[in-house]
Amino acid sequence: MTWFLFCYWYEPDAPHDPVGLVRIWKLADALVKVGDRVTVFPPRYRSAFIQRACAVLPIHMIHLPLVRPLSYALLSFLRGLMRALVTRPDIVYYRWMDSPHALVLAKLLNVPCVCEVNGEPVPQWPGTHRKCIRGIKHLLAQLALKRCDRIVVLTEGLQLLLQERYGVSRERIVILPSGTDVQRFAERDAVACRLEAGLSPTRPYIGFVGSFYRYQGLACLLDAMQLVRQTCPTAELLLVGDGEVTEELKQQAKEMGLAHCITWVGRIPYWEVPTWIGAMNICVAPFCGDRGETSPVKLFDYLACHRPVIASGIPSVVSMFTPDSGVQFVQPDDPCSLAEAILPLLNDPDQCARLGRQGRQFVEARFSWTAIVEQLRHWVSQDLESTRHAHSHIL
Repeated sequence: MTWFLFCYWYEPDAPHDPVGLVRIWKLADALVKVGDRVTVFPPRYRSAFIQRACAVLPIHMIHLPLVRPLSYALLSFLRGLMRALVTRPDIVYYRWMDSPHALVLAKLLNVPCVCEVNGEPVPQWPGTHRKCIRGIKHLLAQLALKRCDRIVVLTEGLQLLLQERYGVSRERIVILPSGTDVQRFAERDAVACRLEAGLSPTRPYIGFVGSFYRYQGLACLLDAMQLVRQTCPTAELLLVGDGEVTEELKQQAKEMGLAHCITWVGRIPYWEVPTWIGAMNICVAPFCGDRGETSPVKLFDYLACHRPVIASGIPSVVSMFTPDSGVQFVQPDDPCSLAEAILPLLNDPDQCARLGRQGRQFVEARFSWTAIVEQLRHWVSQDLESTRHAHSHIL
């Protein structure tokens, strides 16, 4: 198969792998490994200039409010049209964005279009848009999603949302959660990882990897850390990432007297993440209770590295895991519950090792990129066969 992949994501400092593009890059790599031809049309970030097995056509954007997404839409559409003159795609695949240009391109080329929906297409968060603008966006989303040949969602909740709110038929939706690279993310010696990262080889580390948004629940994690330190004063916190609430969190840590026991790692290239996870005793994902639908890459990466995981028990996360998956769930927004789950694991390395083994086995069987791509290719091949059959009748 030949794929065109479109993805728009904006992060002001354009790190090597913007969090919103990690899934697209992993999908592209996995498709190439099974022999498919892939062209990705990403925004012109540093991640677009890393040598890859797939073809990459970076799209320059005009960095002004409102103009930025429009410039990506127009220029990526034109690049896609020009690329199709050289390499005609079998599938146009795009991560949901307000612009329907990838869908329009697929219709012009008369090939199936697959849309990946990672969250509510038109978020209902307060203050994000005026009511009339949100209404227009909802109408456009409804029109676009109904016209896509296939839609990929990450959770069952998103599947129901698209059916109920946007009128998308169930048979056109498939649930394909995020996955992990089980070759890159694997068990590593904790002491070696800590020495490589410049950390103490003997201290116990609790860690988080991800973007610092409010819904990640990091303020709750700091509250829990204060409780943990009362019982285990040598415990330290590793926070890998950055984001809109970083300064607030640093101020909170300072006021709570935690600044000395937190390592603020900042943004790092995605390929360095396994080292930092390897340095952790316990990995956490303390999502806020109102986080909504998510299929967090971090949980699969944690588990692939043989690390026990403590996560908020929000519905979209709980539904993905079985009791033997290596994940322990706690009440969201409850620092006491989080601290009470962390402390026994800090004192029980055998239990940590057992949970780590369970987690690794779990993601290998269900959430490796190889398994996910096999499901996707099998699913979209149905559209390819019907399209080819229709063309044979026309001819």
